Amino acid sequence: MKTFLNLPKFREAKVVIVPVPYESTTSYKKGTVNGPSAILKASNELYLYDHELGIEPYSVGITTLDPVKSLSKLEKLKKDKFVIALGGEHTISLPLIKRFDQKDLSILQIDAHADMKGAFDGNKLSHASVMRRVSEFNKNIVQVGVRALDKDEFDYIKENKIKTFFEFDIAKIVKSLKKRVYISIDLDGFDPSVIPDVGTPEPGGLLWDEVLSLLKEVFSKREVVGCDVVELCPSGELSSYTAAKLVYKLVGYYSSPR
Repeated sequence: MKTFLNLPKFREAKVVIVPVPYESTTSYKKGTVNGPSAILKASNELYLYDHELGIEPYSVGITTLDPVKSLSKLEKLKKDKFVIALGGEHTISLPLIKRFDQKDLSILQIDAHADMKGAFDGNKLSHASVMRRVSEFNKNIVQVGVRALDKDEFDYIKENKIKTFFEFDIAKIVKSLKKRVYISIDLDGFDPSVIPDVGTPEPGGLLWDEVLSLLKEVFSKREVVGCDVVELCPSGELSSYTAAKLVYKLVGYYSSPR
């Protein structure tokens, strides 16, 4: 497995890419275990200059850790670096979010699914239940792109005042976020024309420019503490390259002057 952008590893890097090839509860397409390596491989084809930001984001310092395959190890990652985790299935978000002090912390979830099931196939740690588990210690969850959920999930969202935006409104979304934000991006939140290769595809969804506009605004108006990009189920170059470019945009928004 290569490093992101094929950069050498060094301790002084401000941004840490963590490949997490974890797949245990996928319920439709299998193959998310190959997502991290596909993103790293595709990253070597990226252009380093970001014309939107007018910078070369890699210059902030990026290093790539060895793959982390257990959920328990994710919770022990240090918090003095800006971590972008590459999944793997969405379950990896739970320990990554748990690492932080939850005071004044919102979770921005870009996703086609609510992931609020009490359990799925009898498993409370399913990828379809990850945000339900998060909500048990932090209900400041803001969901964007959701277009598939069960009635009991809908009822839970209403009862617990989870902020789910079924319509895309950047101003309202950002306003609903607290001072500190963790961003979890399930790639099925995108329209399949943008990223078709995901574990649980869903018609409709967000377009590339919409997601980037939202992310740029969140990074400029809030303190983003970490991110994950999950559920790539690679079978072709388009999805892997787009996911890699998304990761590089996250680095750019983090490193660009506010």
